[in-house]
Amino acid sequence: MHKSLSLPAFAVLLAAPSAFAQSQSQEPAQLAPVVVTAPLPSDQTDMTTGTTVLAGDDLDRQRGTTLGETLRHTPGVAGSDFGPGASRPIIRGQGGPRVRVMRDGLDAFDAASVSPDHAVAVPMDSARRIEVLRGPASLLYGSSAIAGVVNVIDGRIPDALPRNGTSGETRLNYGSADKRKTGFASIDTAVTNNVVLHGEAGALDAEDYSIGGYASATQREAGVKNTVPNTAMKGRDGAVGASFLGDGGYGGLSLARMNSYYGVPGADPVRIDMHQTRLDGKFGLYDPLPGLHELRGKLGYADYKHDEIEQTGEIGTRFNLDNWEGRLEALHEPIAGIEGVFGFQGGRRDFTAIGEEAYLPQNTTDSYAVFLLERYELGDWQFSLGGRLEYTEIDVPAQNTGRDFTTLSYSGGVNYRINPAWTAGVSLSHTQRAPTAEELYSNGEHVATNSFEIGNARLNKESAWHAEAGLRKVQGDVTGSASVYATRYSDYIYGAFTGAQQNGVDERLYSQTGADFRGMEFEIAWTFLRGDGYTLSADGLLDFVRAEDRDNGRPLPLTPPMRYGLGLTGTYDAIRLRLEMLGAAKQDRVGANETSTEGYTLFNAALTWRPLQAYKDFILSLEGRNLSDAEARSHTSLLKAEAPLLGREVRLGSAVKF
Repeated sequence: MHKSLSLPAFAVLLAAPSAFAQSQSQEPAQLAPVVVTAPLPSDQTDMTTGTTVLAGDDLDRQRGTTLGETLRHTPGVAGSDFGPGASRPIIRGQGGPRVRVMRDGLDAFDAASVSPDHAVAVPMDSARRIEVLRGPASLLYGSSAIAGVVNVIDGRIPDALPRNGTSGETRLNYGSADKRKTGFASIDTAVTNNVVLHGEAGALDAEDYSIGGYASATQREAGVKNTVPNTAMKGRDGAVGASFLGDGGYGGLSLARMNSYYGVPGADPVRIDMHQTRLDGKFGLYDPLPGLHELRGKLGYADYKHDEIEQTGEIGTRFNLDNWEGRLEALHEPIAGIEGVFGFQGGRRDFTAIGEEAYLPQNTTDSYAVFLLERYELGDWQFSLGGRLEYTEIDVPAQNTGRDFTTLSYSGGVNYRINPAWTAGVSLSHTQRAPTAEELYSNGEHVATNSFEIGNARLNKESAWHAEAGLRKVQGDVTGSASVYATRYSDYIYGAFTGAQQNGVDERLYSQTGADFRGMEFEIAWTFLRGDGYTLSADGLLDFVRAEDRDNGRPLPLTPPMRYGLGLTGTYDAIRLRLEMLGAAKQDRVGANETSTEGYTLFNAALTWRPLQAYKDFILSLEGRNLSDAEARSHTSLLKAEAPLLGREVRLGSAVKF
């Protein structure tokens, strides 16, 4: 079984501005962390595209209610920010079906890619590690990963024997902006030398949240700062799991349940009552056959549903999804110095919407793929080459129609280790994505997004060329990375507001065009003072993406603005203090029928204290967020006018690990 990983200090240096300067070690050298999501044994220096690993204390501090909130200040990652209950990651200006969200290597099995008001069914309280792969990862994880991958690793299927036979953690947190109260507890116990059991439970309760500024024009005219109505939340989740860890292999199962009840603000507010029951299994065999180093597989199934409840208390629409997905990967022994992995992936999604907002007909999506990735090292040079062939079939029984697509993706990359501290890399890839059922067959009013969705059954598959170059430093008192990239799409699929209305709401039509995405990401951390028991560090972040419709030269809608961050971190024995400034520039390069968004700057402070010298896994925290109570609106949110970001907030937290 894969050994549990003790995250090196550099793992958090590349996560976000607030993730820099985490190490309290007095040694100046760091190491790049292993990236679990990579199918071949890899650390960040092996990756030719941008990566982020978020874990440990830094994950605890950035942990939010949703995945989008948790990753909001990660390089290259924005959030859809559809109120506090639903926010999905947007990577390098692309979201929805182009970002693959996974839980421990398999799909999240939810409806979040269908609409931004649908929550990601991956609870943040149980996350132990989050890995973000920016840039095309579709070779290994499907055409829905054409912009990137977010993999949440939760440990529900134990992968190592716990220390002293039993390990676990508890967390309690409070946030003043929405009177948010969260609690979580988990435990792993070894019942034999080979069998480990896992159990966990989490809860969240929050009221309508307060903002910096005004939630509506009426409040602005009255000069009253208030809360955003219909944003209260309640969540419950739990899981049990078990693993067998042997010398020749491993296997495990987990059963999880997630319930989430949250409001969606807007002109026609609704509440969403979401439930998911999920079963997962995985196995691995070491040296199963001559020539194979490891054979591993994963299989998951989920029954998902959510009700959209109107102000009258009646269920307006019910969404049901039955999902399954399986992966089989085989790592072969080196052949003439070439190591690699090949495999198969398949899955099905049955989607049904019943009610007045059933803007998408009942449909079934089947997909099957084979993939291959090979890597060769020659001195300080590392070369990689891979490909994926995928077949997708979408069937709409009620309309006696459907489409099928065959997509081919391939990529190559070169890394050069300049010296033990510095690496440089370039990559080039060609990727294809089949349109989704939503893009093909939507036709009706979607109250939560205040739009009338119109699909296009004649859409073709979209194709893209992607080039990226990066430079990374992983050792010394100064560490960081820089990358530049460009993606050129043919037949790019997107939904744009036409300016017309149907049923009193704005019409949104799916179409295709040529599109160009160009951008950069830069981050740096500098530990400039070290002494007996103390360190002082500074860090910075800058990212930028420019997206254009190549056919008419206009910007694409919902493109994130330039973002920046500066931070100062000091540690002294058991105390850690961090001051940071995070902001976004004004976004006035807007698409058709889209409004501009003013920039903002947030000032945050965080104090972490380990009061017991003999037991450093007892942690108390005090945070202040948006200390100036700035009015901040996310340009990537369809609800930016109704639901700004949280105002001034104080957060209290405690954690015990054993």
